[in-house]
Amino acid sequence: MAKKGLMYALLSALLLSTMNLFVKMLGSNIPSGEIAFFRGLFGTVAVLIVMYTQGIRFSKEDRGHLLMRGLYGGFGMVCNFIALVHLKLSDATILFQTSGIFVLIFSALFLKERVPKGAGKWLLLIFVAVMVMVNPFSFTGFTWFALVAILGAALSAAAYTTIRLISKRGKHSNFEIMAYFMITGMIAGLVTTDKLVMPQGTDWLIILAIGGISVVAQFFLTGAFVTTNAVVAQFLQYVGVFINSFYGFLFFGESLSVETIGAGVAMFLSSVMLARLKEQSGPLQEGKVIEDKIK
Repeated sequence: MAKKGLMYALLSALLLSTMNLFVKMLGSNIPSGEIAFFRGLFGTVAVLIVMYTQGIRFSKEDRGHLLMRGLYGGFGMVCNFIALVHLKLSDATILFQTSGIFVLIFSALFLKERVPKGAGKWLLLIFVAVMVMVNPFSFTGFTWFALVAILGAALSAAAYTTIRLISKRGKHSNFEIMAYFMITGMIAGLVTTDKLVMPQGTDWLIILAIGGISVVAQFFLTGAFVTTNAVVAQFLQYVGVFINSFYGFLFFGESLSVETIGAGVAMFLSSVMLARLKEQSGPLQEGKVIEDKIK
């Protein structure tokens, strides 16, 4: 089971990185919001088919929380796609990883879950690493799209935290929660697109690839958290940073700066330490927040 979980985690990292590659390719012709719309459309169709075949119905409870989860996740997806199009794949992917840190903060603020003792220094190190990457004090080096990536990570973390709140009641199917995300993802994509562009030729093939890969990647990601240690599965996703960096070099001639490498390593090590502290500090040893967030 553990070996299967590791394989699932690595496959999900590969597939999500490949999806990011296609998003960046498509972003030269199609607005980021429109790409998010199509991804949401494919996901909605797939989830609704599963709900229909399994006899799962939309419930009347917690609709406010379900809607907020969808809105956070939908607009977070749009921010992530915008960052993928305008930043280096490696930079965007590293900044996306800050979502785990926001989950830790939001769960403490809104769910009253205890922040692990000794977490302060690791959070500070992550903050410094992010500042190095964003470079807010240099006019030539600063880019607003880095802040968009961080906003996307924060919105995704808000969605994960909302799922954690919903899951405590235990009254909703995972597919129902996913349906709200996919449907609102479509809406978020539309409202953030100034002008719709009709895909041409190979654009449709890339759109189909994005939709199909995202569904399959979700399957492997879910399998990873079910069949192996949640912390191990989560941080194997950092393999995606290196895959994205390779794709960026191979297809777009991108290169990693020394600062980016250093910041990425610092964020990875700090995140691992935070996960260990979290696992040792209380009843969330099973990684329930992490497991819930992927459903």
